Amino acid sequence: MIPFFPSGEPISLYVVTAFLGLSLFLYCLLGGADFGAGVLELFLGKERRAAQRDIIDKAMGPVWEANHMWLILMVVILFVGFPAVYARVSVNLHIPLTAMLLGVIARGTSFTFRHYDAVKDGTQRGYTGIFVFSSVWTPFFLGVTMGALVPGGMDAAPAHYVAGYIDPWLRPFPLALGVFTVCLFTFLAAVYLIGESPAGELRRSFMRKAFWSALAAVTSGALVFAAAAWDGIPLFQEFLATRTATTTMLVASLLFPWLVIAVVRDWIWSARMIVGAQVALILAGWFRVQYPVLVHMSAPSGHLTLFNAHAPVATLNQLAGALVIGSVFILPALIYLFRVFKGRGG
Repeated sequence: MIPFFPSGEPISLYVVTAFLGLSLFLYCLLGGADFGAGVLELFLGKERRAAQRDIIDKAMGPVWEANHMWLILMVVILFVGFPAVYARVSVNLHIPLTAMLLGVIARGTSFTFRHYDAVKDGTQRGYTGIFVFSSVWTPFFLGVTMGALVPGGMDAAPAHYVAGYIDPWLRPFPLALGVFTVCLFTFLAAVYLIGESPAGELRRSFMRKAFWSALAAVTSGALVFAAAAWDGIPLFQEFLATRTATTTMLVASLLFPWLVIAVVRDWIWSARMIVGAQVALILAGWFRVQYPVLVHMSAPSGHLTLFNAHAPVATLNQLAGALVIGSVFILPALIYLFRVFKGRGG
C-alpha cells in the first residue's frame, strides 16, 4: 500500500493537490447548488410557480457566474500541474467533456436572456426550457466524466474508436454517478433555497422539495454502488476496507437527522453548514478510496497517480506559489461578493 505522504515528494505537490480538491468541493457546493436550482424548476407545480421561479432567479443572479471560477481553476491546475492526466482525460473523454461544456454555455446564455431581457414575451418559455434542460444535462455529464476515471477502461492506445472514446464512459457506473450528481446538486439547491424564501407556504414548499431530493440522493447513491458491482468495481468493499472512507460515510449519514431538525426548526445557516459538510465528507471518502490514483487505466497501461503524472518540481513550485498568492486576493473578494448579495439571506 502506498504511504499517504511518501518520502521524496515535494511539498508543492500536496499544496497543488489541496487546491485541486478545494476547487472541486467549492464547485460542487456553489456551482452545484446553482445547477440544482435549475433542476428544481421541473417540480415547481402550477401554484406559486412564478413566485418560486422569482426566488430562484434572485438567488442565482448575483453569483452564478463567479461559481464557474472553480471549474476553470480545476482545468488550469490539471493542465499545468498534471499534464499527463489533462491530456488523457481531454482525449479519451472528449465526448462527455464537450457535452458538459456545451451545457454550461447553453445554461448561462439562457439564464442571462431569461433574467435580464428587457422584453418579456413568449421567448421566455424557450429560454426557460433550455435553462432547465441544461441544468440536468451539465451535472449529469460532470458525474459521468468523474465516474469514467474509475472503471479502468481507459486505454492509451485503443484498438478502435468505440473502445477508446465511448466504452470508458458509456458504462453503468459512470452513468449512475451522473444521476447521483444531479440528485445531490438538487438536494443542495433545495436546502439553500429554504433560506432564500420568505416564511410561509413558499418556504414550506422548498422544505418539501429538500426532503424529496434527499430521498432521491440516497436512492441514487445506492444505485452507484450497485452499478459499480455490475461494472466489476469492488467499490463497496473498498469503502469498507478504508477506515477513513468508512468514517466519512458514517458521519455523513449521522448528520442527516440533524439536517432534518435544522430544516424543520428553520435553522437556516445550520442546515446549510450541515449539507455542505455532507458534501465535503462524500468527496473526502471518494478521494481516500481512490488515492493516489487520478485516472485508472486499462492494462498494460499503468494508472496515472499523483506521484507519476505530476509536472516537474520547478513547475509545481511556481504553480503552488501562484495558487497561494492568488487565494490571498480571490478568497476575500469572493467572501465580500457573497456578503454583499447574500448577507441578508437566511
